[in-house]
Order: sequence, then structure tokens, then C-alpha cells
Amino acid sequence: MPYFKCNMISYVLKRAVDITIIIPGITSSEAEMPGVSHAPKWKFPVLYLLHGYWGDYSSWGRYTSIERYAEERRIAVVTFSGENNMYMNLNDVKKENPIDLMFEPDYERFLMHELPEFVTSLFPISKKPADTYLAGLSMGGFGALTNGFRHPQKFRAIGAFSPLPTQRKTEYRTKAEIPEYLQKYEPIWLIKKAMKSPKMPDLYYCYGGQDFLFDMQEWFREKLEESQVPHTLEFLPEYGHEWAFWDMQVARFLDWLPRTDSYYLEQKKRKI
Repeated sequence: MPYFKCNMISYVLKRAVDITIIIPGITSSEAEMPGVSHAPKWKFPVLYLLHGYWGDYSSWGRYTSIERYAEERRIAVVTFSGENNMYMNLNDVKKENPIDLMFEPDYERFLMHELPEFVTSLFPISKKPADTYLAGLSMGGFGALTNGFRHPQKFRAIGAFSPLPTQRKTEYRTKAEIPEYLQKYEPIWLIKKAMKSPKMPDLYYCYGGQDFLFDMQEWFREKLEESQVPHTLEFLPEYGHEWAFWDMQVARFLDWLPRTDSYYLEQKKRKI
């Protein structure tokens, strides 16, 4: 399985960024077959996979079997270091930033524009929205929800694993609205807006019964049901905010993905 670790200069973030790209390749058994070639038949579908708070580009590769899952399912996977910045355009939330910086990085633009431009230009990865997926855990789940549903035309499906599902603090729950400058990053509002789009992404949402964000997850689940948002829910009462749960869920998410690419159509289907 070709596994690329890259350090690139980002013109959006104005600094170097670590990323990984997993590209399905030939297996050891396929290497013995006549006529074998490294040339891909088609461009690969791609999952942009976001890490959580305290994490970085390497987290998914270190704590899960994502490389094996991607190879088995013939899909590219891309990760990058988003720091602890919620995958936002930090210019939008300066009121929350105690440090007055000359430059506020725009993680939304990096994720939505520069990162796909980089990987689809240099690797055999599809640019088609029908072949493009976005998912993340915890803070990365929040990033997947906000960015995915702010740009519903760019993705076929969104995965949120134990996400931070709302910015609402306890005191906000009794008020009509959260602060105006944060409204553009509130997941449930973005999802409702995206429901009016002709290209609403499918949503996969999961959390555990021992999650320390359990009350927020229950609130979000109720909001999805009240708003009649189409979604697939996985709830496992015995799991918390933990890698054992996310490793299991990313595999299930990959099996659940609505795919129409040629690699999916030609492969023998099996449950793992």
C-alpha cells in the first residue's frame, strides 16, 4: 500500500503543513500475477479524514487500521495537521482568540480548496464530488459537519464520529441564538440549509453511550430527528470517546459509503 508523508508549503496557511496520502496499490499476491502494473486503471475516490483535538496528521494512521481499510476498499485517504483550530477560518472568530495575530489562518479554505488541489494534481485522485467524502472524529467531526454542509456541492457523504455537535454552551440553550459571529459554524443550522440544496450529502453519525459529550450528542440526535434530516445513526452504549470506537466506525463508514466509482463496481463485495 503506497503511503506518502508530505510536507508542503501552504499558500493559504502561510506555513509548512504535514499531510499523508494513502493510495491503493498492488498487494503482495498481485505482484506475482502476469502483466502486473503500478499504473492505476482509474482515478481513486478519496476520503479527507480529520483528526481531533490534541491530534495531528498521523493520529488516524497510528491508532487505527485505516491503511488496511483503504487498501481493502480501494479508496484514497488524505489527512493533514489542522492544529486545535476547529477547521475554521479564524478571521471569523477573532472574538474568541485571545492572541492578536497579524495573520489568522483560514483552515476552511485550505481544506476546501488548497488541499484537494494539491492531492488531485499530484496523485491519481478524483476531483469529482461523487467520489469525494469528508469525515472526522471529535473536533474533526465538527470540522466535517461544518465544512461539509457549508459546501454540500463538494461531497457525496459526510461522517461525524463522536463529534463536537454544537457550539452551544449551557447558557446558550435558554436563549434564541448563539453569538452571531459563530452562527455560520453551527452544524444543525448548516445541515438545515443544505437540505434545500439539490446535492445534499448523505450523513453518517455515530457516538457511544459513555462519551463525555453524551448530553450534546443526545441533543444533536434529537435535533436531527426533529428536523427530519436523512441520516444513518450508529449508537453503541458501551463505548466512550475512544480509539477502539473510532477504529470500528471508520471501517463501517467506509463500507456504508455511497459509491459509484469503477473500483467499487468491479470489486468483489464482502463484509469485514
